[in-house]
Amino acid sequence: MSQMSRDPRGPRDYSSPEIRLRGASDFRTYSRQPLRLPNQRPPLLPRLLRLFGFLFVLAALGGVAVGVYFGVAELLKEGDAEPAAAQETPAAEQEAEQQPAAAAQSEPAETVAAPAQTPAVDQSAAVQAPTTEEQSAQSEAPPAQAQTEAEPTEALEPQPATPVETVAVSELEPTISEELITPAMIGGAEISAARVTAEPIPAGIPRTLADGAAYDPTEPATAFTSRWPIGATLRLTRLAGATLLTDEEQDQVVGAEVLVVVRGTETSNTDIQLSPAAFDQIAVYGTERIIAVQVEVTSAPP
Repeated sequence: MSQMSRDPRGPRDYSSPEIRLRGASDFRTYSRQPLRLPNQRPPLLPRLLRLFGFLFVLAALGGVAVGVYFGVAELLKEGDAEPAAAQETPAAEQEAEQQPAAAAQSEPAETVAAPAQTPAVDQSAAVQAPTTEEQSAQSEAPPAQAQTEAEPTEALEPQPATPVETVAVSELEPTISEELITPAMIGGAEISAARVTAEPIPAGIPRTLADGAAYDPTEPATAFTSRWPIGATLRLTRLAGATLLTDEEQDQVVGAEVLVVVRGTETSNTDIQLSPAAFDQIAVYGTERIIAVQVEVTSAPP
């Protein structure tokens, strides 16, 4: 007699005597798990518990990651606040130093007034009246003392600083310095670069120089870059590798040199952007788009 299951997937025959029974080892290993027939599905509660446990662990890991992120952000903020506080302290120290200097300047004026009063007290306390010659000598003496004692106050007064004339970037011309250029003179930038990329400034895009002057495309010594400081003079030497030129054109431009002045900063895909007039001296303007050059700093900013 066959026993048919009530499985929704269809009737199955489990009348075969080859049904495995639990042994003693099964009870030792799965003592808390009830005997389940092959056509029975596993209970839902253990699976839900495993799912909730996995979600809990995932949420805990996410919370730890968020805590680490905000902790690192706070540390970075504190690190940025410390240099700002360090910059404010020298200003407070300078103010503290200026206050004693101001007090020192006011003290000589008080000392000038004190000696001028002492002769009048001594004259009133004298028993004998001074003669006319002594009175004239005493009347002339205090102004002389006042002038001699007023000289230190004038010497202590700060002299106005002479204004330093600043040269506009648009008026700078390329120069070659006689002294050796050091990285400290150009703000820590590199003195020379073996190979950098350069391109012409796109036409039709308005530009302004660092001093606010208008950009002139016909100026053959204008360069825009962020690798070297404003006002530095650069010597650009054209390198080989022009695939768009003929052999005759390569012989004309490869090895050519041009002196340019950094007159502005501009972020682009290349290291240096040149005016069309400067780019045409070491490349074929209109045919080439990007070239490779060697850079050497010949003069530091004024």
